[in-house]
Parts: sequence; structure tokens; C-alpha cells
Amino acid sequence: MTVCPAGVSEARSSWTELLDAMEAGLHAFPPAVVDSLPADLGPLPLALQDRAVQLLRRMADVEAEVAGQQAEVARELIGLSAARTAAAATTAPNVPRFLDTRA
Repeated sequence: MTVCPAGVSEARSSWTELLDAMEAGLHAFPPAVVDSLPADLGPLPLALQDRAVQLLRRMADVEAEVAGQQAEVARELIGLSAARTAAAATTAPNVPRFLDTRA
């Protein structure tokens, strides 16, 4: 049996709760982030280091995915703006217009 210094089990519990909350936020839609860290969190216990590193990688993947989706929405909005501008410049009657940005 390993004996831990006083407070180590409490720190591990706090870190475990924080990592649990961060993982739950990544699985939410839209992804949610932890707003602030507890002031008395202390250093990351060595036993949780691998989990924290994996979570950090997952956070980077989600961030990249969200950035990609944001760029796609921006391209679609630009296309719609151009289509609206072109439609406003003509005197043709209103007819349905379909914009396929994936073609």
C-alpha cells in the first residue's frame, strides 16, 4: 500500500472532477468549455497526467473541427451574399434560387 502525503487524495479528486467536466463539455453539442479553474486546484497529480494529455489532444481536435465548420459557414454566407446582390441587381421576377457550394 502506498501512503500519500496529506492533501494528495483531495487534489486528485479535484483534478478528476475537473477532467470529468472537461470531457463532458467536449461531448456536448455544441462543445462547452470550463469557464474557470478552481483557485485551490494545486499541481496535476502524476497519476492523471496521461489522461490530461489525451484530453488536451481531444480539445485541440475539437477546436480544429469547430474552426473548419466556421470557415465553411463563412464561405456559404459569402455565396449567399453574392447571390442576393446579383438578384437585387436584376428586375426579373422572384424565382427560387438554389446555391450548391459543394459542387
